[in-house]
Amino acid sequence: MAKSIWTALLGAEVKFIQGEKYRTRIVEAGNENPETLVMIHGGGGHLETFAYNVMPLAKHFHVIGMEMLCHGLSSVPDLIDDFNSQVSDQIFELIHTMNLGRIWLHGEAGGGSGITPLVMKHPEMLKGVIFESGIAVNLKEGTFAPPAPPVGGITMRERTLQLLDSPDWESIHARLLMVMHRDHPERVTDELVDIRLAHYSRQSTNDGQRKYYNRVNSSSYNYSEEDISKIKLPVLVLWCDGNSGLGADAGERVASIIPEAQFKLMPETGWWAHWEKPDIFNDAVTQFIKGEKVS
Repeated sequence: MAKSIWTALLGAEVKFIQGEKYRTRIVEAGNENPETLVMIHGGGGHLETFAYNVMPLAKHFHVIGMEMLCHGLSSVPDLIDDFNSQVSDQIFELIHTMNLGRIWLHGEAGGGSGITPLVMKHPEMLKGVIFESGIAVNLKEGTFAPPAPPVGGITMRERTLQLLDSPDWESIHARLLMVMHRDHPERVTDELVDIRLAHYSRQSTNDGQRKYYNRVNSSSYNYSEEDISKIKLPVLVLWCDGNSGLGADAGERVASIIPEAQFKLMPETGWWAHWEKPDIFNDAVTQFIKGEKVS
């Protein structure tokens, strides 16, 4: 049986960081380690999704899991058209407010899109980047298979906007099934549903999620293949093989465009490889940051 979320996070500190513009909720551990890794979840998420990563990775690194704007207990500001740039601005502010220096940066799904502007505009702030099943890029048509139809025949955006009208346990459970591998519904634990229901039942978070899902899919700018080919940082592309988004071939395409990027397929995972296969994920991230070849 998997550890409970808060048992897994024993030893970590959960707190708020108030910057000039944004308040960001974080979970932090491993402060004594010299290399800092900042992790950001995908759309609809919250920092509890990193429960099985923070303490194992904190054996080696200073680890910070953060909640993006409009999610969890972080700020719900007025949104600009390019939400990804706004998230990158939030990360930029966090780095300076916490005086982190150069960091390693991870983004999952929508978080991978959210970190892309920072990677492109401020590489001097970074030591390396991990894209987990997400990056803000328009891949050329014909270079990857089209996405599989969404679970239940409704998109994640549509399902989320529907359930926000009246969040309940069953609707949250159905929404979380969409981020896991299709063959592993057991990975949506009751505790995870309870936590997300608590988040979505808060008026501020509920409002933030409405803002996010009404804005991000239609207005956030994506970079071209030519743009991301100019990334000169160490990059690890971790990709899933079982969700309703882009498949493994899309992840391989991304890795082939970025010079010297490493690619690792996370078999039998959906959007949440870090949750679904935490041991494999944590080992891959550790190898990457230590400068080893990811196996």
